Amino acid sequence: MSILFQHSSELAIRAMMFLAQQSPGKLSPVHEIADHAGVSEAYLAKITQRLASAGLVRSFRGPGKGMELGRTAQAITLASVVHAVQGPLDSGDCVLGAGMCTGENPCVLHREWLPLRTAIQDMLEKTTLADLVESLRQSGAAPEGNGLVRIPLDGDSDEKRRQQ
Repeated sequence: MSILFQHSSELAIRAMMFLAQQSPGKLSPVHEIADHAGVSEAYLAKITQRLASAGLVRSFRGPGKGMELGRTAQAITLASVVHAVQGPLDSGDCVLGAGMCTGENPCVLHREWLPLRTAIQDMLEKTTLADLVESLRQSGAAPEGNGLVRIPLDGDSDEKRRQQ
């Protein structure tokens, strides 16, 4: 997935999935979300600041502090999560990293990549956190901790996560 998402977007999706699985009104402490997302609290704080700026999460300080979704899980698309953390996916950047690639000046994969990029963007815009939670529930996947299935990243190891 690194061709599509920055590492921060993958972690944001993990964190948002965790929050989407919590009971309404439950505030989740940052350390709990970080544990389930497999990232340090400091790194997660940077990600959640972007999510909060986009209105996707709300953060509360003081006694009982924690975070919750800023909207219902049905109202949060994967596209909105990715856009909040890394900007738009449909930037026109070349899939091969050759800068801008257009119909007039295409790279060798442009014509093959264009329909895939469009399909991926459509999927991200149509898929909500509620859809993912329901798919997880229906799959019967064994959850980690408080209901989050940890999705390992390519090359992701426990040692690498502890160093973040």
